[in-house]
Amino acid sequence: MASNEQKNKDRIWYRLDNAAILYPSIQSDRITTMFRLSATLTEPVEPSILQSALIKIIERFPYYRVKLNKGLFWYYLEHNPKTPRIQKDVQYPCGRLSPILNRNFLFRVCYYNCRIAVEFCHALTDGTGAVTFLKALVYQYLKDAGKKLSDSTGILTIDEKPDKEEFEDSYNRFYKPSLPLPETGEPAFHLKSKLLKKGLYYVITGIVPLDEVLSKSRELNVSLTVLLTAIYMDAMQTIQNERVKKIKRKRPISISVPVNMRNIYPSKTMRNFSLFVIPKIDPRLGEYSFDEILRIVHYSMMTEINEKSISRQLSRNVGGQKNPFVRIVPLFIKRMFFPVLYKRLGENLFSGTISNLGRVEMPEEVAKFVERIEFVPGPGPVNKTGCSVTSFKDKLYITFGRVIEDAELERIFFTKLIKMGIHVNIESNV
Repeated sequence: MASNEQKNKDRIWYRLDNAAILYPSIQSDRITTMFRLSATLTEPVEPSILQSALIKIIERFPYYRVKLNKGLFWYYLEHNPKTPRIQKDVQYPCGRLSPILNRNFLFRVCYYNCRIAVEFCHALTDGTGAVTFLKALVYQYLKDAGKKLSDSTGILTIDEKPDKEEFEDSYNRFYKPSLPLPETGEPAFHLKSKLLKKGLYYVITGIVPLDEVLSKSRELNVSLTVLLTAIYMDAMQTIQNERVKKIKRKRPISISVPVNMRNIYPSKTMRNFSLFVIPKIDPRLGEYSFDEILRIVHYSMMTEINEKSISRQLSRNVGGQKNPFVRIVPLFIKRMFFPVLYKRLGENLFSGTISNLGRVEMPEEVAKFVERIEFVPGPGPVNKTGCSVTSFKDKLYITFGRVIEDAELERIFFTKLIKMGIHVNIESNV
């Protein structure tokens, strides 16, 4: 007979957080809604030890030990009694989850040679949640592999219970009703290229000395994220200038920059809690110099990344979910409208995304067994190319994922970095 504790687990369910509600309805072979965090160790991964470590730490992350279910009005997450299984890694990351092969979990753990990778569906969490899980998994793996570890600073370990705040939907907690809504932008410029065959996802990573790129950002008196975003925007301007000659046919170029809301609000949630700022230029007004782009991005982010400005987005997004009419519309009808909503108010409004997860910190006795931490963005057929950034130890990892053959954007981006005197080492899965 099942224990009372197990019965309680089986009854656990969670509403999808505000950022997650769209993802189950838009998921496809093209929009997989998956993203990846990976750690490359100094030694080859032993699969049996990794499997044991996963079984142990999933109990520490009960909000990830869930499966997706359909309700009458909304999708919801429910405790998954099955055991997650590790998988051998594949050439192309961030593929669509198979409910059968993945035992209904919304994440997967993969291994290859010295690499441990976790891929999460965005319905479950964001980059902060994923890197927290990866750090816990790597720590437990190293302990089970016989490494002498005593310092777990910044790591969630199996000997502590989850904080109840880790479960919360922080969008709802910090929602303020009746605020003026943010302006809705116009459709942005997008790369026009034929999509790859479904399932293919090309990844290019530029490995950069962290001190060099930080020195350059300090020289320009901007943050690292502002510098990289400006280079991305300038590269998109170069491509549009080459492909679109008539001024009136040009489109605004805007870059979506995710903001970790935990840096603005006092939240410990391990679910989604990020929104976006979208700096933009309008090439119909003329060509922008790099210095102009740099200042526009800098001041846009200064203006938008604060509690008052962000709360307008929060009010719009959560307010729509709380609308009485929306709440009573059956799920099968919502599913027909969500993909249109996602395109019109999502990817259609920006030319690309650059997500900087920041510096990944680990205790020194753990970090000495880890060579690198990388972040791969999820694929999308509208933007076609996206960028994710992490720093670990003395390196910055700038990773582009694309669903088109042409790597022109990446070539221009990294060439601009090199022309700034920054050394770049390029790796690719093709």
